[in-house]
Amino acid sequence: MKTIFAAMAALSLLSGCLSAADNDRLGAQLAATDARIPGCIEAAGITGQYRVRTEFLGHGAGATVLRTVQAGPTVTDGQAAQATSCINT
Repeated sequence: MKTIFAAMAALSLLSGCLSAADNDRLGAQLAATDARIPGCIEAAGITGQYRVRTEFLGHGAGATVLRTVQAGPTVTDGQAAQATSCINT
């Protein structure tokens, strides 16, 4: 019985791991969204400071990067939504 539990634990750990190819793909997604951020911020009319949150949706080979501009003192909800949409397309 202990062997089964050890095997199940090992499989659960491995199922959540990212391969090198997954890391490269996510790195490319991060680089692509990073490159779009300044233009999208400008297009949304945001001046001053802003905050961008990064989320990883899913895990392993199906993981996706989502960037979200947060509303704040210098960013309206509309500007945040416009910039977020621009960044993630």
